This record gives sequence, structure tokens and C-alpha cells, in this order.
Amino acid sequence: MKKLFVLLSSVLVAGCFVCHRGADKEVEKEAPKIVEQQVAVEEEDIITRHSFPELANFEFDSKVAQADMDKMADLDQDIKAHPEAVILVEGHTDNVGSEEYNKNLSLERAHAVAAVIEQQGYPNQIRVYGAGYSAPIATNETEEGRAKNRRVDVLLVKEGK
Repeated sequence: MKKLFVLLSSVLVAGCFVCHRGADKEVEKEAPKIVEQQVAVEEEDIITRHSFPELANFEFDSKVAQADMDKMADLDQDIKAHPEAVILVEGHTDNVGSEEYNKNLSLERAHAVAAVIEQQGYPNQIRVYGAGYSAPIATNETEEGRAKNRRVDVLLVKEGK
């Protein structure tokens, strides 16, 4: 009888081990939803661009989006019209501080907005890119201009680009 219990216990433990290892493999197979992109996308690969300085902008030295996602109706329509497109969230900064610091801050801003977009449940892959202060839309000579440059742009990009 004791041998039977030992055998049964061994089978049970082995079974749990196999199930647990199988569960890990399922998790490993799942691709990350938000992926960092290291280079800017070429203009000819962009399907649409949505610049949101008023929708999702940032205080100086902040990665917390001050966002009104209700204003995303046009973006929502574009995403639904292009389910094959990649959603690329570009973070931007003003030019105060070092290039490296601003590159990292812009990437954190892109991640903040990408997380909100991810919650919408779109099937598209989402990528993030930190542009730093390399693509201003306003002058960095005034506080008003710098505030406009602290933004995110959301682009729909051709798949594979």
C-alpha cells in the first residue's frame, strides 16, 4: 500500500511539473504587445500621422501624459480602417537637457501613451520610439513652443517597416 502511495505521489508531482512547464511555454510563445523601435520610420512608410500636442502633452521633465483620450476619434477610425498597420507611438521632448536624457524621457512618454492605446484592445502591434528633441513642431525659444514640443505622435505604419 505504501508503494502505491509513493507511486501515485510521484505521478501527481510529475503531472503538475509537466503542466506547469507547459504553462510557461505558452507564456513564452506570446509576443510582447509593445515593442521598442530603435530608428525613426521613413516618411514613405507612414499611412497616417496623428500629432497630439493638445491631446497628450507633458509638463516639463514629466513622463505622465495629460491626456484626453476622448479626442482620439480620428485615430480610432484610422486604426480600425487599417487593421494590418503597425501603431507607432513616437515620444518627443523640448530641447532642455542632454540629448541622451531627452531620448530616454521621450521613450518613457511613448510607453505611457502606448499603454493607454493597448488598453483599447486593438489587434495591431504597437511600437514605441523615443525621438528626443530631434523633431520639434514649434520653436524651443519660448515656453509656449517648448510645451508644444513635449508631445506624442501616433503613426500608422505599413506592416514590416
